[in-house]
Amino acid sequence: MHVFGEFQQPYSAPVCSDDPDAGVFDATVEVSLGSLRDDAQVIILDDDSGDAPQRYLVLDQAWCDFPAGTVLSVLGDTAIAVSCDEPSPERSRAEAMLTFLDYLPLRLDGVERAEAQGSANDAFLREFIASSTGEIVPEATLAAWEGVLPDLLLALWRRDGFARYRGDRLALIDPGRYAAITAAFLDGHPLLDRDQFHAYAVTAFGQILICGATTSIHISVDPHSGQVSADAAPPIPRSAAARNLELECLLDALDGPYLDATDDDEQPLYERAYERLGPLASNEIYSFSPSVAEAGWNAAHLVKRDRLTELQTLAARVNE
Repeated sequence: MHVFGEFQQPYSAPVCSDDPDAGVFDATVEVSLGSLRDDAQVIILDDDSGDAPQRYLVLDQAWCDFPAGTVLSVLGDTAIAVSCDEPSPERSRAEAMLTFLDYLPLRLDGVERAEAQGSANDAFLREFIASSTGEIVPEATLAAWEGVLPDLLLALWRRDGFARYRGDRLALIDPGRYAAITAAFLDGHPLLDRDQFHAYAVTAFGQILICGATTSIHISVDPHSGQVSADAAPPIPRSAAARNLELECLLDALDGPYLDATDDDEQPLYERAYERLGPLASNEIYSFSPSVAEAGWNAAHLVKRDRLTELQTLAARVNE
């Protein structure tokens, strides 16, 4: 089995899996992505809340007569499907740990998991709150991107519009308006042969966040240098649930230094830009004049610019 990256996911673990009234305690599960033989994709969960560490695999697609969403318990070199129909300590432990996944066909007292759990990514949506709401997204735009962008992103659009988050350091954008900019920065990139990519967010300094239409690949572009960075996810089609989970993890991690820029002395720039130039309007980013290409990352050269116009200008310079 091949493994691609990992992150930690907190959850409420049962004190006693045989006694639902015994309460819960805070625990953490290690989550990673992997592929089995025949390239079947799985989500790997390593849980150490019990007396002994336990590994579970969640099938992201059908494999060996098991449907997508099947939970397998790993014991050494053997994997055993966790029954959906018969109560067991192992099933209780797995269900408690898997509450943050939205597509598992596990049932609680005869109720489908999707109904018991509510809509996908509810916990994330409750905590990921806009610092400034934005332009309302038209229904026609939502319909045009349905099935192309992760459902989680469309849920944010419906609730907040093209809003800003993290103290206005991260703005959601209309991918259609930024299509030419995205194409210019990704021109010649090898991943273009594996998927179609769309910009969905921009930071206060113009860094562009891009996701694939069918894969879980996420790309970031520094428009000042033209540097393109892609994550290590395999460039293969992924389920809607897996793409939502990837986006949730990314947005949850984006904060603080990840949304700032540093000068040539590695000192953060956001607070200085805010103090000197004031807060950004909904259509603005902080940029540089003279440009970074001409004078480096210099706080003395910080300016406010219209986001779309400035990114178009920077994209044109990359291809000169």
